[in-house]
Amino acid sequence: MANRTLSISAVVMTSILALSACSDASNTPAKTASAAQSSPPKLQEKEDLSPFAGFASARFGSDETAVRAAWKGSLRDGGGSGTCRQLFQDPRPANGFGTSFMLENGQFVRYDIDTRERKAPRGLQVGSSSQQIRATYPGRFEEQPNKYEPGATDFIVTPYTDSDARLVFQTDSNGVVTRWRIGLPPAVFYVEGCS
Repeated sequence: MANRTLSISAVVMTSILALSACSDASNTPAKTASAAQSSPPKLQEKEDLSPFAGFASARFGSDETAVRAAWKGSLRDGGGSGTCRQLFQDPRPANGFGTSFMLENGQFVRYDIDTRERKAPRGLQVGSSSQQIRATYPGRFEEQPNKYEPGATDFIVTPYTDSDARLVFQTDSNGVVTRWRIGLPPAVFYVEGCS
C-alpha cells in the first residue's frame, strides 16, 4: 500500500511540475524569435537587375567594356557616327540582326531584339500580338503609328519600376511584334537607330 501511495504521489508530483513548466514557458519571452528579428537581413550575392536598368550586368550608362562583358560573346561594330554607335551580335542569325546595343557618347543607352531568342519583360517576344501587349501592360502603354510601315503600330511601355527607360514594341500591319527595344530617352525613340 505504501508503494502504491508513493507511486501515485510521484505521478501527481510529476504532473504538477509539468504544468508548472508549461505556465513558466508561456510567460518567458522567446529569446530566439527576438534575436532573429533583430538580425539584419542578408544581402543577396548578386544584384537582380531589371531589364529596364540595362542588359544582364551592363547597366544603362556603363561603357562598351561592360556591354561586351555582359554579352559574353562576340560583338561587331555596326557603324554609326562618332557620338552614336551600335554593336551587333556576331554571328548574326539567319534573319535579322538578333541583338544589338547602342552606345551614345560612349555610354550604353539601349538594346534591340528582332528574334524570338529573348523575351521582353513579362514574357512577350517577337511573334507576340498587339492584343497580348494590351493585355500584359494595361494602363502602362501608348500606341503610335509606325513611321515607315502603313498600318503598323509602335507600343511604348512605361515600366512598373522606378525608371526613365522605356520598352518599345514594333508591330507590323497584322499586329504582330517584329522587334522590341529597351532604352533611355531620347535614344530609345530613334527609329533609325544610329543612322
